[in-house]
Amino acid sequence: MKRRVFRPLKELEKVTFDRHLPLEERLQRIDHIQARRYSKLSGTSLAIATEGILRHLRACDRMDVNPDTSAVREIIDDALNGRRVFAETSDDRRAA
Repeated sequence: MKRRVFRPLKELEKVTFDRHLPLEERLQRIDHIQARRYSKLSGTSLAIATEGILRHLRACDRMDVNPDTSAVREIIDDALNGRRVFAETSDDRRAA
């Protein structure tokens, strides 16, 4: 029987979870209620929610924190109301 050897992580190595999963699966792991709400979206609201959730997940991956359920809920709520709260502006003074 071959014995496994576990090595400690180096400081520069970063452990990332769920980055290889589709968006629906990642939402299911964050919160099943929000995943169900997201699956019912269509048209413009689906496009708005997808873009907002992807931005949120990328930011969470960059900062190495868990995605926030309430943020996903707010993104879906805003998408249902047709609001793009994450829209970028060309005016640098208003971007901050």
